Amino acid sequence: MAIHCPQCGHEAAEGAVHCSECGALLALPGGEGTVPVRMGDVGGRATSQLPGTSSLPYLKDAEARVMLHVVRTGQMLPLPGRGEFIIGRVRDGQSILPDIDLEPFEGFEAGVSGLHARIRVSENEVSLVDLGSSNGTRLNNEDLMPNQTHPLKHKDLIRLGRMSLQVLIRDA
Repeated sequence: MAIHCPQCGHEAAEGAVHCSECGALLALPGGEGTVPVRMGDVGGRATSQLPGTSSLPYLKDAEARVMLHVVRTGQMLPLPGRGEFIIGRVRDGQSILPDIDLEPFEGFEAGVSGLHARIRVSENEVSLVDLGSSNGTRLNNEDLMPNQTHPLKHKDLIRLGRMSLQVLIRDA
C-alpha cells in the first residue's frame, strides 16, 4: 500500500519514514508527526526530549519550513521558525554551544567543528555562512570562504568537513 506525504502529496514507498520529495516525516514510532530539533525553547514553548535521542528534543514537523537531511543516516533535523541556527558539535568545556549538535551523527569523525556554520532562515531567504571551520564547508561541491553569505535552495548539498547534509526548503 502506497503512502502519500501529508505535506506535498507525493507518493512514497511502503515503509518510508520521510518523503523523498519534500523531506516531511511520514511516520515515527511512538510519536506520530514529531521530529528532532534544536535544544531549548522554540517560539516560546519548551521542547521535550524522548529517551534514546541524545540531546535532540522533539517538535511538530509542521513548524519547520527548513529541514536538514543527514545523508549518511537519513535523519531529518528541522530548523523551526525564522532566525539563525549554528551547526556544529558539542565538546567538553565548550562555552558557546551550537543549536544543531552533529556529535550524535559522528560529527567528530567527520571533521565537524564546534561552531562550524550558520544557517539563517528569513521570510524570503535561507542562507549559509562558514564560521571559519577547521575542515571547511562546501555548497554543491564549491568550497566556501569563511564569513561570506551564500543563498540556499531546495535540495542543495552542504558538506561540513566530510559530513553531507541536504537542505530541504518548503515553500512559505
